[in-house]
Parts: sequence; C-alpha cells; structure tokens
Amino acid sequence: MGYDGGEPVRFEVLGLLRVVRGGVEVDLGAAKQRAVLAVLLLARNTPVSRDQIIDAVWGEAAPSSAVNLVQTYVAGLRRALEPSRARRAPAELLTSVGDGYLLRAAPASVDLDVFEQRVAAAARLRGAGELVAAAAELDQALALWRAEPLGGVAGLFAEVERGRLVERRLAAQEERAELLLLIGRGAELVGELTALVGEHPLRERGHGLLMRALCQAGRQAEALAVYRDARQVLVDELGVEPGPELRRLQQAVLSGEDLEPAGSRPAALPTALPEPEPPRPATPAQLPRAPVSLIGRDTELQRLDALLAEYPDGGLVVVVTGAAGVGKTALALHWAHRVRDGFPDGQLYVDMQGYDPNREPLSAGEVLNRFLRTLGVPSADIPVTVEERSALFRTMVADRRVLVMLDNARGSTELMALLPGSPSCVVVTSRRRLVGLVAHADARLVELDMLDRDAAVEVLGRVAGRETTEVDALRRLAVLCDGLPLALRIAAARLAGSPSLRVAELVAELDDEHGRLAALGLEDEDSTVRAALDASRRALPPLPARLLALLGLHPGPDVTPFVVAAMARVRVSEAQRALDALTAANLLSVNEPGRYGAHDLVRVYTRTLAAELTGPQRHEATSLMLDFYLHCADLADGLLPVGRGSVRVAPVHVPAEVPRLTGAAEATAWLDAEQTNLVAAAELAGAGEDRAWLVHAWQLPYTLSRFFWLRTDRSTWLRTTESALRAATALGDPEARFVMLFNLGVALTQSDRSEEALERLREALEVARSSGDVNGLARTLTTVADTLQTLGRMAESEAYYREALEVSRAAGSRWAEANAHHNLGLLYRSTRRYAEAKTWLRAAVEMYQEVGEQCGESMCHTDLASVLLESGELADAALAARTALSVASAAASPYHQAVAHDRLATVFDRQGAAGAVAHWQRALALFTELNAPEADEVRERLARVRAVAAS
Repeated sequence: MGYDGGEPVRFEVLGLLRVVRGGVEVDLGAAKQRAVLAVLLLARNTPVSRDQIIDAVWGEAAPSSAVNLVQTYVAGLRRALEPSRARRAPAELLTSVGDGYLLRAAPASVDLDVFEQRVAAAARLRGAGELVAAAAELDQALALWRAEPLGGVAGLFAEVERGRLVERRLAAQEERAELLLLIGRGAELVGELTALVGEHPLRERGHGLLMRALCQAGRQAEALAVYRDARQVLVDELGVEPGPELRRLQQAVLSGEDLEPAGSRPAALPTALPEPEPPRPATPAQLPRAPVSLIGRDTELQRLDALLAEYPDGGLVVVVTGAAGVGKTALALHWAHRVRDGFPDGQLYVDMQGYDPNREPLSAGEVLNRFLRTLGVPSADIPVTVEERSALFRTMVADRRVLVMLDNARGSTELMALLPGSPSCVVVTSRRRLVGLVAHADARLVELDMLDRDAAVEVLGRVAGRETTEVDALRRLAVLCDGLPLALRIAAARLAGSPSLRVAELVAELDDEHGRLAALGLEDEDSTVRAALDASRRALPPLPARLLALLGLHPGPDVTPFVVAAMARVRVSEAQRALDALTAANLLSVNEPGRYGAHDLVRVYTRTLAAELTGPQRHEATSLMLDFYLHCADLADGLLPVGRGSVRVAPVHVPAEVPRLTGAAEATAWLDAEQTNLVAAAELAGAGEDRAWLVHAWQLPYTLSRFFWLRTDRSTWLRTTESALRAATALGDPEARFVMLFNLGVALTQSDRSEEALERLREALEVARSSGDVNGLARTLTTVADTLQTLGRMAESEAYYREALEVSRAAGSRWAEANAHHNLGLLYRSTRRYAEAKTWLRAAVEMYQEVGEQCGESMCHTDLASVLLESGELADAALAARTALSVASAAASPYHQAVAHDRLATVFDRQGAAGAVAHWQRALALFTELNAPEADEVRERLARVRAVAAS
C-alpha cells in the first residue's frame, strides 16, 4: 500500500489536500473529484459505500446522476493515482469493495497518521516520565501541519472534518504547552499561548496555560488580567462562570502559591468528572453461555484470531455482521469465550435490543449506566450526560484489558460512546454493516453468509440426532433451509421432538413454498424466523422497507435499481440508495455490480410480504415491472444488427429512467444480463390475473427472438415462442398470432424440425392472407421457401421464392425482397447454377445495405464466398469472406463473425495459404462460447488439417 509501480505515494491532508508520487505532485482533477478523494482518504483502508460518498460530497443536493458521477470521479482518481497501471489491470490503491470503494494507504504514507503516531508516542513518553522527549515528539507532530487542513475541499463534510482535525491540532498544541510548563519552560510560551487564546477565546484550558506561563515568567499581575478577560468572555458569550481549574489558578496567584509544585502532574480526568478518585472496579465476567459447538465457521474464527493478532496492544473493534438468524451471536460468543484469558480485567456484555420487536433499543446512556455500575461506580456518582458517562467509562477501563461485547446493535451512532480505548477489545454483532463504525472507529468487518451444504447437514444431523440416517434427505433439507442456521435448528428441533417423523416427510412438507413457510414458522407472527426478519425490516427507513414487499412480486433471480425504481415509482437514485440500505442490512446481496439478489429464505419472506399487499398494490407494481421490461427489451431489440418486423410495442407505463443503450454492443450486453428476468416476466404475464398482461406474454418473447437467434440459443427461443403463441391465441389478436406462428416456424427450422416448421409457417400464411397483411405474407413466403429448400423440395421452393419476390415488390418491403434474393441465390448454388447464384446474391447485398441489415449482409457475403469458392474464383472468394468478417465485426455479432472466420479459413485452406488454422481456431472459440452446433463441424475441419500436416 502507498506504492505505484515502485514509486512512493504520499497523501497530505494537514494543509492543502495533496498527493505526491515519486516527489511529483499528482493532478487530482476537479473540485468534486478532490472531495471524493477526501472522503476515501479520511476512511483509508476501510470500505466506503457509494451512498456515504454521495451524502458527503453533495448532501441533500445530490443530483440524479450522482451514482454515475461517483463512478466517473473514482475512475479519474485511479488514473491519477496509478498512471502506469495497464488499462484492464486491477487497481491496487483504489479498489472496488461491495457497493463502494476502498483506498489503501500505509500509515507512513498519510501525514495525518504520522501525526497521530507521534502524538501517541508523546503520550507514552509522558507516562514514562520522559517529558522532554515527549515534547520533542509533539514538536515533530505539529511540524507536519502546513495550513488549514483539507485545503481546497468544499462542502459540509469537509467543514465537519476540518473542525475535527483543527481540534486535534489544538489538543496537541495544548499538550505540548503542558509539557513545557512541567519542565519549567513557561516563559518562552507566553507569546505562543497569547496568540492561541486570541484565536480560541472560549477554550478555558488555553487561558489556564497562559496564566501558568506568565507566572513562570514572573508576571503574576498579567496572569490575573488573563483570568479577568477569560471570565468576561465566558460570561458574555456563554453565560457561565469559569470552571474549577481556572478558579484554582486565580486563587493560587492571589495567595502567592507556586502554580507548578515539584512532582506535580496535570489531572488525568476531565473536569466534569467527580473529584474523588473512582473506586477500583470489580472484575466483570458477563459473557452469556456460548454454544457447545460451532459448525462450519472455522474460516471466520481464523479471521477473528488474525484480527486480534494485528492489535497486540489492544484497540480492536470488530463488527460481526450478517442476515437475521445467520449465527452472529453464536460466533461472537464462541470466540469471546475462546480468547477471554487474554482479557483478564473482565468481560462486559449487553444485548442492545436493536431488533427486539417487544422492546425499545437500549440507548448509549443506559448501556453506560449498566457498565459503570458493574465496574463499581455507585449510582449516585454516575454522571447525567452521555458524554460524561462515556468519559468516566473510558477512565475506568484505561490501561486495562477488557473485552466488551455489544450484541444486536442497530446503528453506529449509539456505539461511539461505548468504545473504550486500548488495550481493550470490542465485539459488535449487527444485521447491518455499520459502515459508520468502520469509518470513524476503524472497525473491522467479519461478514457471515449461509452455511455451506456439508456444514448445514452436520447441524441438522447433530441437533436432530439423525447424523447417520437419511443422509440424502438431510442434504435436501439443508437446501430447503437455505443454509440459514436458525432455520436449520428449527427444522432439526422438529425432527428431534418427533422421533417418528422421517426426514423425507419433513422435506416433502418443505418442498412446497407455502409448506416451507408453515414448517419454519414464517407464517406465525411470533415464530423465531419471521420475527427475526420482521425486526430487520422494522429497522429500515420507509422506502427500503416498502421495497422488500415489492421485490416479492419480481419473478427473476435479481433486480437492478432501474426496475425497482419503475415498480416503486421513484427515481433511480432513490432506488439505488434503498437497495444499498437493504444490502447493508444483509437482506440483499450484490451478485455483481448493479445487480441485487436475495437468499432463498429471504425471497420466501419477500413473497410473503407481497401477498400481504392489497390487490391493487400488487397489480400496479407488477404492471409497472412488466411495462419496464417490455419497453427496455424493445429498445435493445431495435439496436440489434438484424432486421425485425413492424410490431408496435407500446406499454401503458413508459418508465421515466432506463439504462443507457446506445448501440448493438450495449443492447446485447443488457439482454445478456436481463435474459433470465425477461423470460420469467413473460411467463408471469402468461399466467397472470390480468388479460392485458397477455400482450407482455407474447411481446416479450417477440423482442427476444432476434437476440436468441444471434446467440444461437435455440432451446430457449423455441420454449418461449411456444408459450408466446399460447398467449397470442388466448388474446385473440390476429397480428399477435401471425407473428408468433411465423417466429415458431423459424425457431423450429433452426432446431432441425422442418416438417413441424412447415406446418406452422403455412398456418401463418393463412393468417396473413386472411388479414391482408402483405408484408407478413412476403416474409412468410420466403421462409416457407427456405424450409422447402431444407427439405430438398427445390421446385416448390423456387416457386415460393418467385411469389415472395412479387409480393415483396408490391408491398414495397425491401427487407423481404432482399431475403428472397438471398435465399434464391442459395437455391441456385445448391443446384450448381453458379452464375445465377452470384447475380441474386450480389443483388441481395445491395438491398441489405440499403435497409441497413448488417447481419443479413454479412451472411450474404459469406454465402457469396462459398459460391465463388465452388466455381474456382479463389481470390474473389477470399475478398468476399473478408468483407463478411468486417461487416459482422461492425455488427458486433459473434455468430456471424464465427461463420465468416470459418468460410475464410476454408478459402485459405483451398488456396494453400497460411492462416486457415488460425481462423478455424477463432471460429471454434466463438461457436463454443455460443454453444452452437457448428462448433463440432469446425472441430472436425481442424482435426483433418492437423492430421494432414502431421502426415
């Protein structure tokens, strides 16, 4: 950390925000980009979510494009921080972590860390009585300050952090003055402390230090004047009298006492604490009983051990986080008992009740009250304010090794006052990631996921007493419980309590989703699992809590902020933040950047919540979701490099915000990512309660048909088209029925089911003739001719092509005319009428270019190359194959690129030219990636060529 390509990188915040690499200052870019760096740098070595960055940089004025802007600024910072990094190489200094980012910086590379290290060293030296050396350390620490901290960074976040840093500098300046006074060098401090008091007139400690310095210089009268001035300022500005320390100094000066008696040391306790020394605390041992055994958590225990080893002097704060019922408390208690001997001064425990449905969460003040009484402080002596209680708590455990466990915490804010200093250790459990604690207390995260299959089976077998029986059924039961320890123990408890209940019987009960809800108690308001999940939901802000129910209506495996925004009728930026909140609460997980999913039991829970919505609420959200997918799929389909029909796709609710799709590559990538969701949405629409959804049930597969063709995903294409035809027939729409009959015919042909395809296509012909759809008729005649040609019925095929040409010209359908020319050329090729084949294919190329049909043009060039190859025109064949490859590459169609590579390799092989093997290898790679059957044919050609070369 702190290096880039061997060049040292130094980060500076104690003045103008700067980054210096190899002695040269780095250009940090625009103001907002510098602000993003400041947020990441002040949370160095800990993850910062996008939500935190947006709040810090923009606050309540965040634009709708804030997420994209953060990504842009992070990309700019990566280029600035690691200019020598290869384009696709992973970043080392600024990395992506979950839904945010992490800036890696070694302590020696950040001036603030060096400052804090020197301040800590000075404190240790002072404790050892080495006052001169301690003052020297503080001199070096303060020398690191160049100007006002975070210079050049604007905004509320920067102002808050700037105030905190200035406070740290003032504390160090006052501590240095204290040390110099203790060693008798007060006279040289007068000027410095006078300036300090002038800048910060409300700091009583500064006035007191100046009074002591003046007395050491023999200027007692001026010391009394300082007291009078201080009193006047405090009364005028705050309406309070000076505190006991200032009053003591005034009385000492008036009575002529020495303000620095030999052997004196400044009071260690804050002035607000009780003056009598607190009683020596008892040794608490509050940890509840740990589980007898902990199964499947060896990795997490090793992680906790490793974290503890990183903090040999104490100070570790660790957050054990995960979903409800995942076993956070069990892990934390097991580990706490295991390491308790390392904390001989006691173990404190409290259940913060953050998710208890029947009790309010404990406040920091109440927890501190309990801890202080446990440590021996009489109730009457416990301070009133949280700040004073926190200070007394830290004092009570200072220099003692205490283990503090804060169970079931809900948020970071109430925990800050409960953190002791070194050498104690704090273990927090929470359903949230508590990024605030990570950012402000350097907490380390240990995240728990569901148990793996083997561990889940072991839990079931051990608790139920069925370890050696019905192993296969236990494995299925583990799957149905989703590896969630709480669910596993509920299921195991049922088996243990009913010895006659066979595991297979319980599995049968759980196999049905509603049966699973009942068996695991999710439908019972008081059941453990439902109560745990409900408590997690209650702790959420309103929008994320509402989204949980809406997510239960979504039929696919994951969601994006765009579809969630459409379903909830909110902005995408709001949906993004709500999804991040659900992720932070461990109710969702990030499957890949921008896509959110849930474990099986949470999905069951969301469906339960969805069922509790009113009928109109469910209908509206589902309709909005279907309209979103249909609209976006139509946009993507329109960008694909292949012609399509004239079906009008017009959903009722056009989404306000959609993903950015500007070309074929982005459209294909979006369809790749959303394919499963789109198919699931079509199936939901086909089985839905609203007849209007039948439009989605056939139009969604329609918008996917060209994508499936390009991807050669013939099985999915066929399955979805058959479902779409049923929906179109039920809808009674002739246009819809024609489109799906036609598409089904094409899909059946692609699946080598030509006789069935011919039947469907002839049905489509009848629908087109009866409805007067001339364009549809032209397309169908050509496709019928194609199918007849596949079946070897050449004369019938040519007749259909001739009719298709006449109808296409009459209808003005240039695409259908181009397709008819193309396929008629293939028919002439198959009958060795090469001159006619070339004429028809070249005419088809011109028509494809006219209508912008790149995939058709590429395939036509490929077929022309075959004709030229067979007629012995090898040079022209190579040119045609190269043109095919160029057009396919421009169309971003891997299938057509593979076909062109295959044809070019064939030409090179016939010519005896180099390069045939390379093109076949590329074709094989593309066909294999597409799972296309053509891969086997190319593999055979490669094997043949290699065998010839070997002989």
